[in-house]
Amino acid sequence: MSDQQNTTREQRLIANIKKWTGERLIGDDCAVLPSQMLVTADTLVENSHFIIPGISFPDLGWKSLAVNLSDIAAMCGRPRFAVVNLTLPPQVTDRDIEMLYGGIVDCARAYRCRIVGGDLTAGSIIVISITLIADTHENGISLRSAAKTGDVVICTGDFGASAAGLWLMKAKLAGFPHCSNKHFRPLPRLCESWSLIRNSDGRAAAMDASDGLADALVQIGRSSAVGMEVDEAAIPIHQQTQDVARLAGADAMDWALYGGEDYELVATIAAERWLRMQQLPNNTFKKIGTVTDKHSTILLKGAGGRSYPLTLDKTFQPWS
Repeated sequence: MSDQQNTTREQRLIANIKKWTGERLIGDDCAVLPSQMLVTADTLVENSHFIIPGISFPDLGWKSLAVNLSDIAAMCGRPRFAVVNLTLPPQVTDRDIEMLYGGIVDCARAYRCRIVGGDLTAGSIIVISITLIADTHENGISLRSAAKTGDVVICTGDFGASAAGLWLMKAKLAGFPHCSNKHFRPLPRLCESWSLIRNSDGRAAAMDASDGLADALVQIGRSSAVGMEVDEAAIPIHQQTQDVARLAGADAMDWALYGGEDYELVATIAAERWLRMQQLPNNTFKKIGTVTDKHSTILLKGAGGRSYPLTLDKTFQPWS
């Protein structure tokens, strides 16, 4: 399968925008400015990224900032300042906005980030757009293009739980707190990212899995011009996610690979550095594969020794 066939429309648009603007700073989770500051922006649109009343205003506020913080974590940055832009329809009350900001502020305080301004506009639906500025880590920056043959592929947390949480919300079912929390209140992996850059001696490739584990693996492989072999059995999937998938008649592995919004880190690190890192008492990364010299080919190794190329054509559509 060609790179063009194994590329999403969003990725093709980003490549074109980079070409149209002639700007080489575009393409990673954040832009690295000449001043060595990191800048990122994310937008959440009602009925595309969330539904009211499916999510509470405090949870919506938390998640709006957390998804930006996850981009900073992907490059091992230290968040500093956020600008919040809101588009609000008339039915959103002042109390709703107060609760929304309550969630934003709770997240900002948890991760030592300051809200320093923004813009308010009227519209027919809620749109939340946040721009975040961060310092680069003193030990370096993790880039998608830094993976090398022989590296170990590692990740934080587990995958598919947010997709399970979304299904639970639509089905109006409770009783699976891990999945619901992963969907409504994701935890940016900032501390984990700082440990990664310190223990990799400043050379690690990383990305957050906002669009699914498959997307992160493919993008790191393509950016670094390497391949990967990933052990399907090593991909962490929480027991609650597996239980919800059975209720939904879905495949938990599909949710893990393509569900998205787990906001876990996917990274590569030199094998000798991984040997050192996995001995740390606070290490939360797990090994899921190795980096190969097979340009952009991501092989998923399943049971019985079978393997198949991982592609992006299985698009998870949570709102359908």
